[in-house]
Amino acid sequence: MCLLLLSPATRAQQTGIDSLQFNLNAHLQRDTVRVDLLNQLSRLYFTKDAGIAARLGEEALSISNELGYVKGKIWATRNLALVENTKGNLDKQLQLTFTALKLAEAQGEPRILGILNNDVGNIFTEQNSPRDALIYLLKSLQIKEQLKETPEISKTLNNIGSAYIALKKTDSALLYLTRSEKLKLSLRDERGLAYTYENMGIVAMLEHRYQTALRYHELSARYYKNTDNQPGITKASLNLAEVQTLLGDLNSAEKNLDTALAINSKLGNVKNEMIYYKIRSRLDSARHDYASALKHYQAFSERNIDYFNIEKLRQISRSTMKYETEKKQRENVMLKKEQQLHLATIQQQRVLVLSGAALFLALLLITAMVYRLYKHQQELYQQLNSKNQEVSLQNHIILEQNATLENLNQVKDKIFSVISHDLRSPLAILEGLLFLLKDEKIDAQQFRFYTDELWRDVKNTAYMMDNMLQWASNQMKGISVKADDFDLTLLLNQEFELLQTMARQKDVKLTHELKNAILVYADPDMIRLVLRNLINNAIKFTPGGGEIVLKAQLEKGEAQVSVKDNGTGIPTDDQHRIFSNIYYSTTGTRNEKGCGLGLHLSKDFVERNHGHIWFESKPGEGSCFSFTVPLSDEQEINARGYTVVLQDNPVSGMSVLRR
Repeated sequence: MCLLLLSPATRAQQTGIDSLQFNLNAHLQRDTVRVDLLNQLSRLYFTKDAGIAARLGEEALSISNELGYVKGKIWATRNLALVENTKGNLDKQLQLTFTALKLAEAQGEPRILGILNNDVGNIFTEQNSPRDALIYLLKSLQIKEQLKETPEISKTLNNIGSAYIALKKTDSALLYLTRSEKLKLSLRDERGLAYTYENMGIVAMLEHRYQTALRYHELSARYYKNTDNQPGITKASLNLAEVQTLLGDLNSAEKNLDTALAINSKLGNVKNEMIYYKIRSRLDSARHDYASALKHYQAFSERNIDYFNIEKLRQISRSTMKYETEKKQRENVMLKKEQQLHLATIQQQRVLVLSGAALFLALLLITAMVYRLYKHQQELYQQLNSKNQEVSLQNHIILEQNATLENLNQVKDKIFSVISHDLRSPLAILEGLLFLLKDEKIDAQQFRFYTDELWRDVKNTAYMMDNMLQWASNQMKGISVKADDFDLTLLLNQEFELLQTMARQKDVKLTHELKNAILVYADPDMIRLVLRNLINNAIKFTPGGGEIVLKAQLEKGEAQVSVKDNGTGIPTDDQHRIFSNIYYSTTGTRNEKGCGLGLHLSKDFVERNHGHIWFESKPGEGSCFSFTVPLSDEQEINARGYTVVLQDNPVSGMSVLRR
């Protein structure tokens, strides 16, 4: 009765599963027949129950390894890769698929090569590398057309359409998707039609044909349900919710979002979860529930940052692998040249030794000729030593270039890390608020409610950007010190008003005791950044109601400046990281973020100006950061109590300076 209520495709699939399961239960012998049954059953289960599919695939792989059954190993590895796709683990899927592809290339079976090249192309499309995907997909299509396998051709045509969608070439995408639809309709392939109609719906969305998109996504959802494709049902529900939100059918959109969330909670696909929060934010905005819209947009933004970090690590990993490969190739070329040089030298030495022996036996009396041969051999040794020195010099140059590349890679990775972790978050929140304000979905009074907190985040981000640019410039080309006499008190007053504004927003009292002019000799821009970083850090780690005081005193030709707060202090276990080469950063009392470069830069700038910097801190009681900077000659004279007067010279009758 249950089977009769299902669609024909579902009944056929269920019948196939039941038949395979029956045969598997009857065949307990660990041989190639059982491996083939396990692989066929695993392939049918991966969209229904990924856990069962994984268990069947692992057993098939284990038996194949025992028997040395390469074909079974290929299909088992491919099935385990498909299971990783349902979880969103694209890197793991790509690794397993390439393993299966290498085995298939060794076997030389065209049908398996066509399928696995198609799989690699799909993964690259999902990883936002559609140009790489087309290389494998077009190769797969060529193999399948030679074999005249219509079902497989229809799949690859659909996947080429997906790659063109990622490239935003909708005309090319529709060309391949229409060809795929025609073949799948002739085959009555409901499972395949679900994917094709989903892609056609995405194309219609890109072209703003929302009613057409709704029709295609409804067809896709129906076929996914008929074939019990759980990942497909999740994607179809998200697609329907998005187009229904745009068309104003908000109740239907919410039902589809709930369906997607319920299924994805079992699948654990991070990308689907990110898309869910994005569409949920739009739905809340359409209902004028702006608080929920902002909350869900922030949830989307956080997951988007995590997804971006994964993409960034993948790109960095690829760059590192490429760099290591090129480095090994260069080293191999150098070693090969050196080896050829040694072989040529050895060959020359053999020829000389044989010639010398023959001449010694034939012409014992011609000692002069022997002497000349000896001199010639010495010259060859000198040439060999000269060439060895040249090779050593080239190796030294290569090592220096490698060290430079490593340093530049570290600078690049740090900049990527700061941009992805610390700069994107406040910009994402600003984008969300501006999105609501632009569409007139939030009034000015509500916007002002978030303005103070947003201003503090953006200003803190600007300080982080200054630190990052200074650090990157220092690492890549160095910064020269432009020392001059200037008034430290005046420089502090220029920065103090803005810093006081930031302190008042946290209800922190910020004062300084620099009343008189303090003339110092240093780079004013560097000392400005040091003061800004120390005061900004004190504000960051001082809770509301706290107090920050700046003091300065003159002693031994130096001005000593101290920034003292009664904030959270620095944990004892972390104090050794301050001023070290470890870029240490924690969030402030209101979750303010930093990039870990401020104190590192401050130490570098103070020491470049012939000063030194230190701190004292007790957890829970606060911290005091101090640094010194040399006094100018004029300030040092005043500090020692010297006076300058004019005195008449009785001999010349002219006035002279006296101290």
